[in-house]
Amino acid sequence: MKQMIFALAAFLFAVPADARNGDGVVQLRAAPAQLDPAKAYLLLQSSTAKSGMIPIEHVLVRIPTSTEIDAYRRAKQAAYDAALPKLRAKGGDVPTLDQFNFDYNGPLNAFATKGGDYLVNGPMRTLLIEVPVGTYLLYGVAVTSRVVATCNCLGTVKFEAKPGVVTNMGALYADKVHKPSPIPNLEDNLGPSMFQYGFILGEALVPATATSPVPDSLRSFPIERAEYHAVGLFHEPGAGSINRLAPIPGILRYDAGKVIDERTGQAVR
Repeated sequence: MKQMIFALAAFLFAVPADARNGDGVVQLRAAPAQLDPAKAYLLLQSSTAKSGMIPIEHVLVRIPTSTEIDAYRRAKQAAYDAALPKLRAKGGDVPTLDQFNFDYNGPLNAFATKGGDYLVNGPMRTLLIEVPVGTYLLYGVAVTSRVVATCNCLGTVKFEAKPGVVTNMGALYADKVHKPSPIPNLEDNLGPSMFQYGFILGEALVPATATSPVPDSLRSFPIERAEYHAVGLFHEPGAGSINRLAPIPGILRYDAGKVIDERTGQAVR
């Protein structure tokens, strides 16, 4: 089932467990000769943690444009109207439009990073990803680059990816957090009491600074550091488990379950 992911409006689109590359997303193994002015580029350092033998990857979601949202609504309404006679004929409770699931042929706005496709190898792999322009959300982590294993439903951040610019996201870490992780950035994200029938995954972000490494092959391009903003709670029925992005000094913290935007000191929804 292919459906658009949209987690920040008053209404929610169903989320596919499949987090394969979204439309217009290309993970590059070499720096391009020039940047496409109609595209955005994400530069990040990624840890290489594994769940057993399976790599843990990062899932990002682009917030749909108003045009995409309208197209999705029209497609869903048309599919619902077409299916309604059969749904009624079955008897029992008929799902509402909000409850109705359908195959959507529009753009897929989620993708998972692929640790094997890197620009530079090392303890932290350097990734360069060509993506559609827009606002992106650190949605959670996946295994095998496809299955959304854990979402950051209890708090995360978003940022803008501008056209013709390399946006330096900084360093992303992911690991199992039901027990102490060797990654210190995840210390605020672990929770032994959460372990029930399987391990829990967590994600941490260290934003880029003026001294963050940049490959020589990209230095001639316009590069800007990502500007992150806190995002509050959202619903995700398709993930195997839920967690929250680890706190980020000056950007994101938590207070008794509330997501706090440290730029304003206010709770965000």
